[in-house]
Amino acid sequence: MSHAANLRSLNALREFRVALVDFIDKARRSLTTADAELQRVSGWLVHEQPAHWQREIRKGEERLAQAKSELFRATISQPNNPRGPVDQKRLVAKRKAEIEHARKKLEATKRWSRTLERGGQEYRGLVGGLASSLDGDLKKAAAKIERAVTSLEAYLSTTPSTHTAPEVPLVDDPSSIARKGDTPDEHADSQGPTDQGDEEAQHPLE
Repeated sequence: MSHAANLRSLNALREFRVALVDFIDKARRSLTTADAELQRVSGWLVHEQPAHWQREIRKGEERLAQAKSELFRATISQPNNPRGPVDQKRLVAKRKAEIEHARKKLEATKRWSRTLERGGQEYRGLVGGLASSLDGDLKKAAAKIERAVTSLEAYLSTTPSTHTAPEVPLVDDPSSIARKGDTPDEHADSQGPTDQGDEEAQHPLE
């Protein structure tokens, strides 16, 4: 027994495949962008910022040493100054504050680096399933749909149309409208020998 394909809308199947392929492409690009951004921030926070604040600490220590030298010279050169080397003292305090600020920033950078590392591991664990699906199940599904569309198109191109008009017999063909078992009326509109004999009987020869 033959079975016909219950095909409702081939266009819907095509559109679904296009949407699925578009989703896979956008999801891949989003994951790639997010991973690149995570690596960029990680590199900035783990490598660039610690190096920056370490340099600031070294520079601050050098500036502090120079400020202390200026304070020492001012103290010696002005032993009788009642105000003392006020400006030099302020500069020394400023250099110390700069060093303390740089050290706090360095510690905060290290702390945020550890937080980012934990968050990055959690993120990769969460999106790992999606990445695997994009390259596995969803990719296979798109390929199966493509093969199904190709097969259905081939099926439709070889299947005869089911809407072909039936052959109708011509009306002017007497044999086409005669019912089975009907026979022509042999006595209709005819004058047989019987009718001719009746007329002779009614009018005998004189």
